[in-house]
Amino acid sequence: MANQRALDTLRVDPVFRATAAPYLILDPELRIRAANPAYQQATLTTEEDLRGAYLFDVFPDDPANPEADGRANLSTSLQQVLHSKQRHYMGIQRYDVPDPADRTRFVRKVWSPLNMPILGQDRRVIGIIHHVEDITDLCAAPEIDALDGQWQHPRQLRSLTTALARLRRTHRALLTENDQLRQAVPRREVIEQAKGILMGQRHCTADEAFAILVGLSQDTNTKLHHVAQALIDDTIAR
Repeated sequence: MANQRALDTLRVDPVFRATAAPYLILDPELRIRAANPAYQQATLTTEEDLRGAYLFDVFPDDPANPEADGRANLSTSLQQVLHSKQRHYMGIQRYDVPDPADRTRFVRKVWSPLNMPILGQDRRVIGIIHHVEDITDLCAAPEIDALDGQWQHPRQLRSLTTALARLRRTHRALLTENDQLRQAVPRREVIEQAKGILMGQRHCTADEAFAILVGLSQDTNTKLHHVAQALIDDTIAR
């Protein structure tokens, strides 16, 4: 339960909401716990569409496209992350999304997805960060229509190579941000556990328990998650 609360709190995290990179937070059952505005914009969805939904209920394959393999490839990648506890870069993936004006129709989308595990205090996978870059416009350009295999001039190959190199640089720059998000969730898990302890000990509300932790953090000049962990350790030691 604390794991889910820790994932859910990212939904209102200012950094998570403000970043221009599209992020989706999934639990191990592949239900959506949080999606930042950049992800909603890229996938033509709203927070109401996504929150608590099973991933592939929101993003099915286009039934009109018998060659659609987005769901299968993403599912394979996510399962790999859950079992290996390692990040997985999917390369370039065609995965169309439902048109919000008519969900029986699909909008062409091409992505560069990266999936990363979120580990809890016990090193179990408690969630997945699904990061995507929308490269639809890039792949739709006449000179680099990679998906349709329309290679007619060496300049096309050079253009695609340059574009992919730029995309790899972007991914490398985002790895630090991804790692920060991964670290944030276990810390929130610790804070939620500490709040629960205080609520039980002092018969106070969740907000009052959080205020106590913040006060201790400020008084001791100690990071909030360290204060929370110390409280948990002290409770276990008794």
